[in-house]
Amino acid sequence: MKLFDSLDMEQLRTAWAQKDNIELSYYGGKIPAFTPAVQGEQTGMNPNSGIQHYAALHNVFVMHEYTGWMDECNAIHTTGYIGDWSWLNKYRISGRDVIKCLEQSTINGYKKFPVGRGRHIVSVLPNGKMIGDGIAFRESEDSVLLTGGTMIAPGLMIRQEGCDVKVENLTAELFNYHVQGPVSTAVIEKLTGEKVDDLPFLTFRDVKIEGRTTRLYRGGMSGEVGYELFGNSADGSIIWNAVVEAGKEFGLRQLGMRSLMLNHLQAFFPTIWVDFIPAVIPGAEAMHRSPVDYGWERLVDKTRDFPGKAAIMEEAANPKTKCVTLEWNTEDVITIMTSLFDTDNEPFEQMALPVNTSDFSAAIPQFIPVFSKDHQMIGMASNRGYSCQFRKVISLADIDIHYAKEGTEVAVLYGSEGHRQMLVRATVTRTPYKTDNRK
Repeated sequence: MKLFDSLDMEQLRTAWAQKDNIELSYYGGKIPAFTPAVQGEQTGMNPNSGIQHYAALHNVFVMHEYTGWMDECNAIHTTGYIGDWSWLNKYRISGRDVIKCLEQSTINGYKKFPVGRGRHIVSVLPNGKMIGDGIAFRESEDSVLLTGGTMIAPGLMIRQEGCDVKVENLTAELFNYHVQGPVSTAVIEKLTGEKVDDLPFLTFRDVKIEGRTTRLYRGGMSGEVGYELFGNSADGSIIWNAVVEAGKEFGLRQLGMRSLMLNHLQAFFPTIWVDFIPAVIPGAEAMHRSPVDYGWERLVDKTRDFPGKAAIMEEAANPKTKCVTLEWNTEDVITIMTSLFDTDNEPFEQMALPVNTSDFSAAIPQFIPVFSKDHQMIGMASNRGYSCQFRKVISLADIDIHYAKEGTEVAVLYGSEGHRQMLVRATVTRTPYKTDNRK
């Protein structure tokens, strides 16, 4: 099956660059108030009392590394880590029509959505392609907190027209830390003095840490047992430091920005701007995705109609593409890396480690073509990186479903146009790549 008549990589790069559009990304113009440096500037708090003094570097929101990316990545499955996801958009919707607002904003059902529970939500256009996804937290009968990527915003994933609701942007007001891994429960119980291993998956409750009320959510995206912490950004440094101190005896690590997205790759959490481009961005149709590509059609509320439902269900009945994990051939990867020492040929562009999102370099395409063994283009690879746990380079790829069977041999075109390129051998492998131990 031919997926595209043509593929304009320059147009695709231009569309992907919208991730840096201040109206669409990170804070929508807001200062990241959760960082210790900004706390020091705005509140008088000593910035050095935080995690570390954040330098005023362009596009750096959290520390790049703490103890080295290999040490931090290994901690994901051996001990655990604390990571900062406070940069995610956070909006509170409150009012008597909060459920009505959610129903007209997402594909999900909410008939069984009790207070104290979280839910994965997805929004689509009428053609069934995704605007984005996120998590909804039922705070009370008339209040829900939404967190997620750049599309969690009014007019994008939030459609409040005709609803008696109030929508507040709390992105800069709330911190969001992930405490994940095999030792995470022990660390949280030491911090709170409470038993928390009985907290059901995807539920939350308030706890006290250092005397500060903190929301404890049983979930995360590490593929391991874990928790998320939410609280007032003014308390961010205090809570972070408390977790780090409590975690020392358990070998807990701090996870820097460099390694942040490895979990999404290994544990199969496709991510906006990393694995797909929002369908509201024109010129990037090759990277627009349906919930069906990721198996998320199971989230569709079958009891009501909404724009895009028919398209999703039609595709689910006869899917044409599927997101899979590719395991790259180790010999070919070594060839790319050792080309740095080849004095007779141009070196290949090098892979950012541990994942290509470690530097979001504009030099190497975020999305690269995947070919069948007979050199037919069958899809696009996206998030890719090196797994310290498995000692392999892997990537997510959305490909023609006829090639999506585990064990199928394919090839990935590595290298930018105008530079040295090669077809890297790859094999469709298990998805998720690592065992899901979250529950």
